[in-house]
Amino acid sequence: MRCLALAAAVAACGSPPAATSSHAIRFLHTFNPRETELFNATIAERGLVVDASLVPFARGHQVITELLRGGKDCPDLIRIDATWLPGLVAAHLLQAPPENLASAAWSPIAKQLALADGALWAVPQSIDGLVVVRVNGTPPVGPSVAELTAAAARAQAGGLAHPLGVRVDGYWMVPWLRAEGVELEPTQIESEGAVRALREFSGLFGSLAATPPSAGSEAPDELRRWNAHELAYWVTGPWQLADLRDRDQIEVSELAHAPRGGQLLVVPKCAPQAAAGWRLAQELTSEPVSLIFSDAFATIPTLEAAQGHATTLVQHTLAALVHAERLPHTVVTPLLFDDLNPAVAAVIAGDATPEEAIAGVRRGWRRLEAPK
Repeated sequence: MRCLALAAAVAACGSPPAATSSHAIRFLHTFNPRETELFNATIAERGLVVDASLVPFARGHQVITELLRGGKDCPDLIRIDATWLPGLVAAHLLQAPPENLASAAWSPIAKQLALADGALWAVPQSIDGLVVVRVNGTPPVGPSVAELTAAAARAQAGGLAHPLGVRVDGYWMVPWLRAEGVELEPTQIESEGAVRALREFSGLFGSLAATPPSAGSEAPDELRRWNAHELAYWVTGPWQLADLRDRDQIEVSELAHAPRGGQLLVVPKCAPQAAAGWRLAQELTSEPVSLIFSDAFATIPTLEAAQGHATTLVQHTLAALVHAERLPHTVVTPLLFDDLNPAVAAVIAGDATPEEAIAGVRRGWRRLEAPK
């Protein structure tokens, strides 16, 4: 039954990783449909034969971990979120990159994402995180959450009903938690600062921020409101910037204590064609290919040379993320949102008080151990 569940979770561009020829590079990824289309076209042009399968991002951490623990039908290369790396390394499921990739000219913040236990275990593929986006001509805003909400209040007084774009999600609440001195760690959620952060964050909705849309429709609703000029300040990440109509008019600024992350490429120990997997990783992170993706989707490359040739928008987004803070690099970090996200949603929906919601998060997080 476990194998059937895993097979169903891997939505293939054809079939799960096992059903390939022995010469194709088996690649398991979390690209969205448009990224997948560009990937397929770009890699084909470069002469690589790749059998690519998609795993939904929301289930990727669990599905990939279980697949590699099973040790059968393994892909040659996997694209993962940076927060999944510590758990995969701790479980001894990965092999380290070869010297030519380990010594490549990655930017410092890109290389940091690929480290676990002081060693490089992955190839960094892209950098992301939360920034503040505004149209050129909108008054600039300071980096703190207090300055952001004050600027949004002035925009509201100027006639915009809900000028702040922010999402009902624990990831978006991280700057508010950190502003109260609370890191995303099980021991720190015990602080009363967590209650204050949730109260302030939830209080934005229906006031400076619009009442949230139905779950699953956040991204298109945010984009609609931006294109309708309903937002003065939008807290978002590179994943949304490619769809903006006015990319040449965009200003990007930092948000203090914002989370910074990214996507990594890893080769599992059970990979049948490890060398081929690393070859694909090198191709995907090369300057020409990474700039193709960057130009199309405003993703941030990881090689310093590629960053220097990215568009102005991408370079400004990178600059806004330089002082952002990586989420704690622990095995349990990806699991923390399983409790935090519903708690945030419950308070905003009026189904719980901040005190009640944080109490539930504390109970959930106490069950987790957090190896460093």
